[in-house]
Amino acid sequence: MAEQFFQRVTEEHLAVADPTRALKMQAYLKSEIPHFGVPRAQSRKINVTLAAEILDADNRSEAAATRLETSRYTWDHFTHRDHRYAAQDILDVRSIRGNIDVLPLLTHMVDTGQWWDLIDGIQRQYAALLVNHRQEIAELLLTWATHENKWRRRTAIIGQLNLKAETDTTLLTTVIERNASHPDFFVRKAIGWALREYAKTDEQWVRDFLGTHSGDLSSLSIREASKHLLNSKHE
Repeated sequence: MAEQFFQRVTEEHLAVADPTRALKMQAYLKSEIPHFGVPRAQSRKINVTLAAEILDADNRSEAAATRLETSRYTWDHFTHRDHRYAAQDILDVRSIRGNIDVLPLLTHMVDTGQWWDLIDGIQRQYAALLVNHRQEIAELLLTWATHENKWRRRTAIIGQLNLKAETDTTLLTTVIERNASHPDFFVRKAIGWALREYAKTDEQWVRDFLGTHSGDLSSLSIREASKHLLNSKHE
């Protein structure tokens, strides 16, 4: 089934490919990996539809395992970046979100994806895992927050983006503090993004955090965190 899904994804994307758009998408991501040139929303629809048709049709009780296997195959056999997007898209189902069995695959994607779009594409998977397996995943993210791989660090920082009131502020504080002086652009940007997102839930907490850590954070992190704070002195 994995090979069939991969082939159909390739065929469906080739049918609507736009070479001009593909070059622009590749240039935007500063990547050597080619694109088919299919808008992301359209690509996601293709992937979700094919997954339901091919992977869930006959073995619903084994659908999660089939999707995990197919995702790994599609990810590892990519020829275009769209294949890696497809590998991530088919994980966004109830049977997989928050399922600890997905963790090895997610780690593989972080370690081999090595770019912001692919890292950010699985952020919600870590958030779902935190909800269902808080202690185990929190410990993992704390370890990743000091890892030599900067993409693991970024994952640790943005892992709670959409948790809103369920955000563990102690965890958020620690992963940010461990990266406050990190020189990498994508790590610094992640810090600002995480704080900006949590400000939608608790603006005062973020204001207080920025006030306490203003001497430690980079100007980029502070600027990103402060974008939507009304009358912010950090803007």
